[in-house]
Amino acid sequence: MNIIIDKEKINNIKFDDYFSSLSVSKEIYQFRDFYAKSGEKNFRLLSFISSLFNNSSIIEVGSNDGLNTLALSYNQTNIIHSFDIVNNVKNDIIKEQSNINFQYYDLWDKSNQELWLNTILNSKFIFLNIDTHNGSKEYEFYNFLKKINYSGFLICDNIWHFKNMRDNFWYKLNNDFCYDLTEYGNWSGTGIVTFNNNYKFNKNDNSNWTLVTAYFDLTKCPDASKEIKERDINYYLNNAISTLHLPYNLVIYCDEESLLKIKALRPSYLFNKTQYVVCNFDDFCFKKNNLKLNDTFKTYRNKIIENRKSHPYYFDKRNTASYYLFCMSRYIMLKEVIDNNIFNSTHFCWINFCMERMGYKNIMYLDEALSVNREKFSTCYIDYVPHELVLNDTKEYFKFGRCSMCSGFFTGNTYYMYNVCDLIENKFLEYLEQGYGHADEQIYSPVYFQNENLFEHYYGNYQEMITNYKYIREDSSSPIVNFIRNSFKYHYHKKSLEACNFVLNSYNLEKCNIEPEKLAWLLWYKENLENYFLSNIK
Repeated sequence: MNIIIDKEKINNIKFDDYFSSLSVSKEIYQFRDFYAKSGEKNFRLLSFISSLFNNSSIIEVGSNDGLNTLALSYNQTNIIHSFDIVNNVKNDIIKEQSNINFQYYDLWDKSNQELWLNTILNSKFIFLNIDTHNGSKEYEFYNFLKKINYSGFLICDNIWHFKNMRDNFWYKLNNDFCYDLTEYGNWSGTGIVTFNNNYKFNKNDNSNWTLVTAYFDLTKCPDASKEIKERDINYYLNNAISTLHLPYNLVIYCDEESLLKIKALRPSYLFNKTQYVVCNFDDFCFKKNNLKLNDTFKTYRNKIIENRKSHPYYFDKRNTASYYLFCMSRYIMLKEVIDNNIFNSTHFCWINFCMERMGYKNIMYLDEALSVNREKFSTCYIDYVPHELVLNDTKEYFKFGRCSMCSGFFTGNTYYMYNVCDLIENKFLEYLEQGYGHADEQIYSPVYFQNENLFEHYYGNYQEMITNYKYIREDSSSPIVNFIRNSFKYHYHKKSLEACNFVLNSYNLEKCNIEPEKLAWLLWYKENLENYFLSNIK
């Protein structure tokens, strides 16, 4: 059964008719959450899925306040068995529904599992939403269903919002049988796990991608600062669990000492989608005109340290020369991965090893981002630094470590990714000889301004480097206040209008909210920019 989750059909669920049939029209305010759109609350999704089955048994584990139970009872030909260990359902309307049976049994108790075995096995699907959200109990219940050869599917709530749910449950499941339906369900994450191939749900095919990431222990570098040493490998591994569980082709560069710890986190079922490249950080070399240069990172480190003495600037104390080189190694690694292309990919992506630190929604929206399949080198444009400063006043540009685009996540097809990485390498070497170069992100602007046709941007801040890839979903103010305002001020009208349209399109599609004052700004900028282009055409 191939189940197509249709968002339009879900949002058109007629709750008014349903509640009217229950004679609760006067008390409708009690169920106002039901009118939330899919992607905000999961009531519509649960009702929609329940309507796919008739005269069937459905199980809920975790009755809570009974609102989810009521949503599941939408198709009144079905019988809902809702389990909990305590009675938290206070609403009499819910308790009196003829097709809902509240059962007060602990289904983690083996005797109760035996008692309700036939009911569980015969249920079309199970909705699991227990209060602790620690992931361990959910995983235990999943294994129980596997053990008894359950053949339906399991709907799980809160799979993204709680780290324990991600680490102890969702990431432990084989992605081949998992479907992320958060777009149609609850903002905190709604997932479905099937127990056979008979049930299939909406899923993107991102098999054409290779993702690249890396970890090297910079605490062992001779210039390691106090701030660098404060974060050991365990800190990074704890924040790399999401990256290492990504169900895509993944190339991981690392040092020998870290290999086993990293391997231990990557699920075994992803073995054929994983390549480990073990190397010595100090042995990295840049290429120029496709020829490997003789100097290694060990030499470049000393050069960067000397440059920072002759051209000092204010920088984060974590941004040591070695850290700067680590950031630059991304482009060396990506070019090498593209040259080898062991997964026969058409598109490539850099993703930071500890991406989860920037917020779980960056991981949650990664699948959506990859499904766009942008061809050009695409990264998040955070703030506009004027052309004149970047290209004509190098000394001033590098003085304060100005960065404008994000290098923690970027994408592109074979051609664009390789060529932009090559240009970034060459620009690094050029600035290094001039006595500059303090952060890889500072190289992005000069490369972009000289090769605009190779880039395609989206807009946001560091915390939204993936979240905002397809739409502005979070922090809609930052693109308006930073990029649009500054690019407008410095007459970079083409890009300013592009950003206006990107933000406004997201708003019109209800992907984000915009404060009234900021919306007024956005509309003012857009109107003036459109008038500017119209007047120039005339």
